[in-house]
Amino acid sequence: MNAKSADFISASAELQVELDAALPLLRAAATDHESVEVKSAAGGFPTSVLKSISAFSNGRGGLLLFGLSDTDFRPVPIDAAKLAADLASACSDDLEPKVRLRIGICDVEGRPVVAARIPPLAHQHRPCHVRSEGMNQGSYTRVHDGNRRLTDYEIHVMVSGRGQPNDDAAPVEGARLEHLDDALASDLLRRLRQRRGEIFTDAADHEVLHMLGVLAEPRPDSPVTLAGLLALGRYPQQFMPQLGASFVVLPSTDGSPLFDGTRFIDNQPLDGPIPAIVAQAVSAMQRNMRRRSVVEGAGRQDIWDYPTEAIREIVANALMHRDYHSNAHGTQVRISLYPDRFEVASPGGLHGIHSGRTDVAHLIDSSINSTRNALLARLLEDVVIPGTGRPVCENRGSGLRAAVQALNRMGMGPPELDDRVRELVVTVANQQAPSHKPQKGTPDQLIRLLEAGPLSSADLAAALGTSKQTVLNWLRRLRAEGTVAPTHAEPQTRGNKWMLVSQQ
Repeated sequence: MNAKSADFISASAELQVELDAALPLLRAAATDHESVEVKSAAGGFPTSVLKSISAFSNGRGGLLLFGLSDTDFRPVPIDAAKLAADLASACSDDLEPKVRLRIGICDVEGRPVVAARIPPLAHQHRPCHVRSEGMNQGSYTRVHDGNRRLTDYEIHVMVSGRGQPNDDAAPVEGARLEHLDDALASDLLRRLRQRRGEIFTDAADHEVLHMLGVLAEPRPDSPVTLAGLLALGRYPQQFMPQLGASFVVLPSTDGSPLFDGTRFIDNQPLDGPIPAIVAQAVSAMQRNMRRRSVVEGAGRQDIWDYPTEAIREIVANALMHRDYHSNAHGTQVRISLYPDRFEVASPGGLHGIHSGRTDVAHLIDSSINSTRNALLARLLEDVVIPGTGRPVCENRGSGLRAAVQALNRMGMGPPELDDRVRELVVTVANQQAPSHKPQKGTPDQLIRLLEAGPLSSADLAAALGTSKQTVLNWLRRLRAEGTVAPTHAEPQTRGNKWMLVSQQ
C-alpha cells in the first residue's frame, strides 16, 4: 500500500466518525446545518457546492456529504470514486486560492457516501472565491444552512487582513493642534521626555508629535492624523461623528422590549477621545451593575457583576483594534448590557492571525501581538485613562489575557469571541454561569427589572420569558428574604405590583 492510499483510508476512517455524529442531527432537524452541507449528487458533481466550499473556507470550516437525499438524508446511488475525484479537481481548479481538503468514502446503511472536511482558510489568504465569478461576486460566507455572498465591506476586511493597514495614519481634514486636548497632549509629552531619552527631550513639541504620528507633517500647522485625533483629540466626533461608542442596557436576554414598549433601561452615547470613552464605559457599566460588599479582615471590598479591569480591557481593545477604514466610519463600537451578559461589538473581524489557526482560544492564550492600527496602538501605550493613572493599553497583546485573568479571579469563564467578518463581538456571561448562552429568566434578572420600577407578576413573566407561576415562586422566596414587597399589603390584590424593598 502506498502512502497516498494509506492517507485516503485514514481520512475515510476519520470522516466516518464525523458522518456518524452528524447524521442523526441532520435527520432530526430535517435540514442542512451551518457546518454541514449535504448534496445527493445522484446526477454527478454539483457545481453549486463551490459556493459552500468558499463559505466554509471563509469561516470555521465544514463537512460536505455527497450521496444522501436532501429530504430525508437516506443514501442514494452515486459513483463515489468519480465524485471524490471531481471534488478534488474542483477545489484545485475552480477556487482561488486552492482548497486543500480531506476526502474519504464512508458508509451509510451499506452504501457509499463521499465525505470531505473543508478546513478554514488562513486569514492572510482570505477570501476564498469561485474563480469564474471573481472575488467581488464569488466570495461567500455560511449563514445557518445556506450561503450568502460576502459584501464589499466584508471582502475589504478580509483583504486588509493580509497586510498592515495604515488608515489610522491618514490626516484628518480640518483637524489641527488646537483640536487636541491640552491636558492629554501635555501629559503624553511629559511622560515621553521622562521615559524615552534625549530624542524627545531635545525636540520641539510639534516635532515630537510628528515622530509619534500625531501630526502628519513636522510643522506646527500640520494636519492631525486619525490616530492622533482619536488618542488625544478634544472632541474627535467634531470631524468623525460616528467614531465613538454607544452604551445600552437592554431589559431582556434577547433584546426585546418590556410590556410597556420600553426598549432600553439606559442608553448613552460615549464620545470624546479613546481614553475618555473607556472611562465613560466603565462608569456606565458600574451605574447599571449590582455591587455587593465582601468583608476581608478589617477592610471591605466591593464586588461588581463584572470586574472593572475586564470591562476596561475589552472596551479598550475594541476601540484600538476596530476597523478605521473609511467604509467603517459610519459604525460605532457598541456596548450592550443584558440581564445575563454584556457584549462589545466592534467593526471589522479579527485581524492579523497569520499562523493559520483561527480558533479564538488560541488568540486569547497566545502571545500574538498583531494590531490593525499600529500607530494608534503605539500612541495609546502612553496616553492615560482619566482618573486611573494607567495607560489605555500595554500594546503587548496582553489586553484579552488581562481580562481573562480578572474574570478568573471572580470565578467566571473567559469571554466568547465571535468573528463575524464585518464585526467582532466579545461576550462575557454574568457571574459564574456555566454556559455563555442566553438563559431563561432568573431571580437576578427579575431584580434587575424591578430596579426600573414596580411591575406585575404577569409583566415580569413576559419580560423574562418564563411562566407566571415560576415568577410567583421567585417572588415569594425574595419576599421572605426581604428583597421585594408587593405594592399592596395582599399580593392577590387586583392590579398589585412588585417592587424592591429599597424603593419603599
